[in-house]
Amino acid sequence: SDKSATADLLAHLEIPHVPHRLFLHPDLAGYVSSEGNWPAMQAYAEKQGYPIVVKANQGTGGDEVHRANNPPELEQVVGKLFQKERAITFSPFLEIEQEYRAIVLDEESPLIYAKRRPEILGDGQSSILKLIEQLALDPSFPKGMAAQALDNYHGDLSRVPEMGQRIAISWKHNLAAGATPMRVEDGELRQQITGLAQQARAAINIRFASIDIVEVDGELSVLEINSGVMMEYFSRKFEGGRESAKGTYQAAIQKMMAQ
Repeated sequence: SDKSATADLLAHLEIPHVPHRLFLHPDLAGYVSSEGNWPAMQAYAEKQGYPIVVKANQGTGGDEVHRANNPPELEQVVGKLFQKERAITFSPFLEIEQEYRAIVLDEESPLIYAKRRPEILGDGQSSILKLIEQLALDPSFPKGMAAQALDNYHGDLSRVPEMGQRIAISWKHNLAAGATPMRVEDGELRQQITGLAQQARAAINIRFASIDIVEVDGELSVLEINSGVMMEYFSRKFEGGRESAKGTYQAAIQKMMAQ
């Protein structure tokens, strides 16, 4: 439930992970530097380089996850989050090739799936802006998807993608934000994801969790460990997902009762 503490522990154990730098609300003055948060926030952003990902330290489902592209946007996002959060985190913005979710139950990983971001295809003639406009007219796409795409490609809207080129609509991989689950079958990739997920599970001594793992430049690292195993969108979007979800929860309850 604490992204920053999890990242600190993974760092201590030298497990590949995405850093999460903690910043506390100014009201918690006894735990905040006498200089305040802003100098340290600016220093972190300058060291990592923009954009910076800013999120609630205990958020779930992609809620309150923002990308700040410059100092004014960073200040705006921080002010917004601190209106309702006691703690937030900063992370470097990564060009994530793929995000995976591994459901772990003790030493087993009963379910692993990829989260494929929603996308549109280039036709070799239309600009990204035109493709997004066409997307907004398609009733099959979730409401607000076009707005996500505009935010994702601001400054690059005039570019004309090649025929068949895939253009990701959102920079987020959350199923709630329109991503599609794709089961990862047996093979080397599944073994690598399972190994890293089990390392992460053991690191925080948790028995039942959903672990998000990202692939960047061909390397896997832990993004978050979620104590809440939420499979609502998976059960809706994946054929046979409801049965898979039920089976996973049943196994967890049976283990709990056996104790």
